[in-house]
Amino acid sequence: MSMSAGSIDVCPWSLVSIHWIDAFDSENGWIAIKDYKPKRCDVVSVGFVYPDALEGYISITGSYMPDELPEMETVGMITHIPCAMVQRIVVLEQPNWSLPS
Repeated sequence: MSMSAGSIDVCPWSLVSIHWIDAFDSENGWIAIKDYKPKRCDVVSVGFVYPDALEGYISITGSYMPDELPEMETVGMITHIPCAMVQRIVVLEQPNWSLPS
């Protein structure tokens, strides 16, 4: 399932691939304008949707502890991506709330 940037409404803790445009800098030092050729910086980030972490951003985490569900207490490697920069979200897998015994 693929979602557009205009509707960032993904099930919490879904595994997603987020395609987004990152901000970027030029090289350091003086740059001749006639030689400067900026290139868009397209990025793909993969992680679990961390719901309601920061307003105006979609946040993903690389790790969480499923035995803490449904009240998550610990996550790891959080990335916050500005919603305005998101081009596409692909849901890779819906969360599975059951744990193996």
